[in-house]
Amino acid sequence: MPENTEPFVDPGERTRYDLLRSKHVIVPLSVGTKLRWCGVIGLSAALVGPIAATLPAPVREAYFVGDPATTRLGAAAAVLIGVGALAIASIGLTVVALYVERHPDPPESRVWTLIAAEDASSGFGFVTGTLGIASGGVLLASGHWGTNAVGRLVALGIEPYLVAESIPATPRVTAITALAVGLGALASSAHAERT
Repeated sequence: MPENTEPFVDPGERTRYDLLRSKHVIVPLSVGTKLRWCGVIGLSAALVGPIAATLPAPVREAYFVGDPATTRLGAAAAVLIGVGALAIASIGLTVVALYVERHPDPPESRVWTLIAAEDASSGFGFVTGTLGIASGGVLLASGHWGTNAVGRLVALGIEPYLVAESIPATPRVTAITALAVGLGALASSAHAERT
């Protein structure tokens, strides 16, 4: 039987904010845990750099003119949009955590604003962020299954290595950005869990 790591808190000792939040928040995790998940998802997005850099030679020859890690790709842009969504979510969740730290028992009108901000940040980060990172990451990784796999995607109308010159999103830039966002979210989660 797993040990319960959440300490028991007598309902009489909980603030009105805690009680309303526990009843109405959509994702029933602590703000610190949500930030930790944003950090983990962000760090997983940093893998797009090594994934692109280690594409097999036949895929590089067939689909790239230069280095895949420094080519502006649509799939890298999708991952970068996901990382941006995680960054926005991390900022929103951090603001909620800092506000509650400074005002542990806010007035009821502010409680609903905090719950809405937490839910919006969670939804934006977990849905938009994860979808962008997963879809772009899978497209970039498709070359590791060989040129036949990439060819089947192209036959379906999906261009995994579509060059997007107008968007400055290379796998290398995306990986560095994701690393920064992921580490920032983890640092915020450490602070939120301490309070």
